Amino acid sequence: MNRQRTRILIATTVPETLATILAGQPRWLAQHFDIHLITSPGKLLGLVSDNEGITPKTIKMRRGIAPLTDLLSIWQAFRAIRRIRPDIVHSYTPKAGLVLMVAAYLARIPVRIHTFTGLVFPSNVGLRRHLLIAVDRLICACATNVVPEGEGVRRDISAHGITNKPLEVVGNGNIAGVDTVHFDPLDHTVVNAASSLRITLGIGPRDFVIGFIGRLNRDKGLKEMVAAFTEVADRAKMDALNGRLWLLCVGDPDMTAPIPSETMARMASDPNIIMAGWQHDTRPYLGLMDVLVLPSYREGFPNVLLQGSAMCLPVIATDINGSNEIVVPGETGWLVPVHDVEALTTVMRTLLGLTRCERAQIGANGRARVEGLYTQSIVRNALLDLYLRLSYCVNNLRQD
Repeated sequence: MNRQRTRILIATTVPETLATILAGQPRWLAQHFDIHLITSPGKLLGLVSDNEGITPKTIKMRRGIAPLTDLLSIWQAFRAIRRIRPDIVHSYTPKAGLVLMVAAYLARIPVRIHTFTGLVFPSNVGLRRHLLIAVDRLICACATNVVPEGEGVRRDISAHGITNKPLEVVGNGNIAGVDTVHFDPLDHTVVNAASSLRITLGIGPRDFVIGFIGRLNRDKGLKEMVAAFTEVADRAKMDALNGRLWLLCVGDPDMTAPIPSETMARMASDPNIIMAGWQHDTRPYLGLMDVLVLPSYREGFPNVLLQGSAMCLPVIATDINGSNEIVVPGETGWLVPVHDVEALTTVMRTLLGLTRCERAQIGANGRARVEGLYTQSIVRNALLDLYLRLSYCVNNLRQD
């Protein structure tokens, strides 16, 4: 007996998530299911439509705490869900989780999945922390299935009593995986683009590039990274390093959680710091870097570390959820305590002291780890398995 294709609505707060992290995944899933997308209006909607062959529905969702706007968003999402009539609603990121899980619960959608790509409340205090915990508990109460992006997120959800529902990490963690063919440091297109970019930016062949990719957000640890870079750069001048030391930052400012004004001013004025802005294709920038640094205060399961490792870069990250699941200290990179400028400075100096071959071996170890655990095919097949299991339940409900 032929069964109707399961209809799945995938929701993200902003289209950037669909255009970058989840790029290609909806199109791939559409081979098996009737896929629909919903997100906020934004400049990348056209790119998402072109990539996926699916035109996203749009509702306004505002990041941060915005009760009145959220109520309107929930109403708009409820109306969209009633028109689409999905069997499964799957939300990513905090605000899409709040809006879509409440709306799907009110619309009586049988399967409601929320993936926690990170928890916001651990890095907050006081009333805001309690409010964020309450929101996460509401999301879980409305969801039928709660998916932590990694084991660290799973532990935090359990430890803080966010929900008593079963928590299932998909595959080995992460929501998208890495296309290791696309993120290949030996790809001649990437090599040529990186070489051209090096000339454009004025980076010499013997220069050393410390890189960062991500939103310029206060929780990304840019304050500590700039302070450590300044200290290392001053020491490098004293030691007469063979070449110039650069800090290359790829990403746009996030005004919902801006970095300290003095840090931004330093980044804008320091001639050794390059502000490259948001880039759709980060591979040429990764190809320029000698090390990738992510000194975040919180993460879920950071894609940029996986991509950096796939590009054979040593990585430095803070010892937090997700990052400490990706980085194997001393083998694929280094972990430092959160907010610890001195530790970050020490590791940067250690890296400068390594030979090119030693850095290359660490980068090769990182790529091998990604290939074994976090390739795109591994993550997608694990997600497909989850959807197929839930679709079986949906089909049984239809028969009943």
